[in-house]
Amino acid sequence: MKTILFLLISTVLGAVACESQSDNNTETWWINSSKVACTGVGPMSCLQIQKSEELDPDGAWELFYSDIKGFDYEPGNIYQIKLKVTDRAEPTPADASSKVYELVEVMSKKADPALRLTNIWKLTQVGEIQNPTGFRSEAALTFEFDASMKTYVGNMGCNSVRGEIKENDGQKLLLGPGATTMKACPDMAVEQAISQALIDTRGYKVENNQLYLMNEAGQTLMTFQAVD
Repeated sequence: MKTILFLLISTVLGAVACESQSDNNTETWWINSSKVACTGVGPMSCLQIQKSEELDPDGAWELFYSDIKGFDYEPGNIYQIKLKVTDRAEPTPADASSKVYELVEVMSKKADPALRLTNIWKLTQVGEIQNPTGFRSEAALTFEFDASMKTYVGNMGCNSVRGEIKENDGQKLLLGPGATTMKACPDMAVEQAISQALIDTRGYKVENNQLYLMNEAGQTLMTFQAVD
């Protein structure tokens, strides 16, 4: 009887120890909605991750150079996943991680609202100016926003501008000061209006294939029509 009791206790303790060890090997990660170019043993694309229970919208994303077994990644979505991290059996290949990452559970999967900004947009209004065009070409002015790369580039009528998207959560939008070409045109009114609007932009909305850039008070500064 004592032998049986001893075996039962040993079994229970062993199961508890295994479960505890399994929990120690389990981590919760957030996966960003797009991969970015990176360099491992050569040029490649990397997932962007945050290792935490709660997503920090203002936190930095860490580049992840390996792969996660069983994880079917679809760009455009922000994931929260639970995964098991274990040591890779020796010898470790020169181009492989010393760890093995295996999906346990997809805890959430949500479309990234920030990606709505990504498109080529035709400028239809800036301030009181309707359908502005290029000074020489008289073609419509277009801007391209890339939420994944966090960049924007556009034609301001006389000069072109290229800059950084500093904040974008699907509603808030802060654009960094853009670098422009240095051409001089007789009439710079459109360019000055666009330049000031970019500086004052603090938010946006996308409705019916139209993009509205707004200031802190929610007033529309510029209106665009989707090209694609």
